Formats: sequence, structure tokens, C-alpha cells
Amino acid sequence: MADGYRFSLPIDIRYGDMDTLGHVNNAKYLTYLEQARVHYFRELALWDGSVSDTGFIVARIEIDYRMALSLDDRQAIVYTRTSRLGSKSLDLDCLITRASDDAVAATARTVMVAYDYVRDTSVALLESWRQRISQYDGL
Repeated sequence: MADGYRFSLPIDIRYGDMDTLGHVNNAKYLTYLEQARVHYFRELALWDGSVSDTGFIVARIEIDYRMALSLDDRQAIVYTRTSRLGSKSLDLDCLITRASDDAVAATARTVMVAYDYVRDTSVALLESWRQRISQYDGL
């Protein structure tokens, strides 16, 4: 487990994730982050997978690529944690590592905004979300 991260999600590297040079395509890293984000939110009971009136939208993603992953690596692990809680948004810090040795393939930060889909506007983070996240990630 990466230092400071409580949540991790193993992800199988698939043949379809490869680019023509045999590396995991850079766009697939976004998919890996999305999978981990969904599982993280479900782990914290912030979302149950159903259609709801409020939730999160992605406002920004930054990725620093550090090392190529390939099909031979077989599996990546995405570590996810909340590093900042704002009034309407939060930051998720992520590491994508090679499962065999936890070597860091990429670091990422995602800004998530609490959103009311019915009113089509950002909203304050629900207090229940804030409490669950703070307790889980020690904020």
C-alpha cells in the first residue's frame, strides 16, 4: 500500500489498452482513474451506482506520466485519496503503479465538483459526504 493511501483498486491491463508501440495508451490512464474514482466513491457510500439528483462532476484532471506500462505488467494498482475538501469541490490525488513492484507509472490530481443535476448547478458538498471523506482519509 502506498504511503498515505487507504484505498486501492487493482486493474487488469488488457490488450485493448495498448497503443501501437505496445504501451498502455495515455488515454487509458484516464479510464483507470475513472474506475478507481467510482469504486472509491462507492466504498465511502457517496454514490450507490444509481441515477441521483446530486453527485460529482469532473472539473479538472492533471496527469504526470512517469513510466510506461505494458501488457507484460499484467496489472496496475490505482491508489486514491481525498487531499482537499472545499465548499463545493474536492481534490482526489491518485497514483497509478505497476502491481508487481508498486513502481509509479503516473501521478494524478482530479478536481471534483458537487453538482445538482436537476438544477444544473454546482452545490455545497453534502455534510454527510464531508464527514465520510474526513473520517476515511483523515482530513
